[in-house]
Amino acid sequence: MMSKSSKSTKLLNCIIALTTKTPDFPSPLYDNGYQIEVIEPRILLSDGSQSNPDIQLKKNDDYLLFFECKDGFCEKDQLDRYKRMTCDDIKRTKTSSLSSSKLYYDLSYFCTKESEDKLIPSIDKDGNIFPIIVLDSDKIFHHVQSKGFNNKQTEAILKEIKFDKPVPESFIPFTVDDSNETITIFLLQHFMSRSGYEFTLDTLLQELFSHLIFNYSRKSKDELKARIGQIITGLKKRPDIDGAITQKGDKYKVEPSGPKKFRSSCMKIITQYEEQQNKITLQNWMD
Repeated sequence: MMSKSSKSTKLLNCIIALTTKTPDFPSPLYDNGYQIEVIEPRILLSDGSQSNPDIQLKKNDDYLLFFECKDGFCEKDQLDRYKRMTCDDIKRTKTSSLSSSKLYYDLSYFCTKESEDKLIPSIDKDGNIFPIIVLDSDKIFHHVQSKGFNNKQTEAILKEIKFDKPVPESFIPFTVDDSNETITIFLLQHFMSRSGYEFTLDTLLQELFSHLIFNYSRKSKDELKARIGQIITGLKKRPDIDGAITQKGDKYKVEPSGPKKFRSSCMKIITQYEEQQNKITLQNWMD
């Protein structure tokens, strides 16, 4: 049994799939030389505020492509920060290895078909200056009401991408913005069959995110570690976990006195949290 990622995490996985040679799913960004450079970059703007796109791709020595994966309304503050972001900010923050004097970029919003009616009006309200890409059940397309891309090859690639297999969701299990329940489910699934399992937060991240953890910006990786550490601290205190997770310094150990009981407790917590998630999903759909 695997936990369902949030829709925003599914969108991020979709961009990674398009930029990775993946069986049974199109990879036009990979095929045309786009590379994943940073996941969750943190770009400091000249006024001291910060832009936080979900992923940063690079191509050649002078072009960057950012995506903001959004499942719902767009906040005006976020839009304003993206409007203020410049190539000088990117260079000053050193989020990219590209240093061309001709550096330019595109920033696109990426949403699901279900959230399209929420996202489009919230961006239209503020001038609609960004391209918007939409994930439908069998295709990805550039929304006709949104702005075009500065890079014409990007525009041609993202005009429409058809697929007939599910979007791969195994690249990124969760993001720092996912709920405590979602992250807890992934952690318990990882822990419950590993008696005697020892780890640090760094090694745990490498196991959960594989090689992609090395694409995370330092700040976003630190945010992930802090979030996971906080959740594990909460798990250690739960009576139903019964001391199965211990910590000494920066090292953790999963060593239940009764492995079957521990697994059963984990399954109960997972089931409870999945039911909560399903209720929230239903309520959001009704709203």
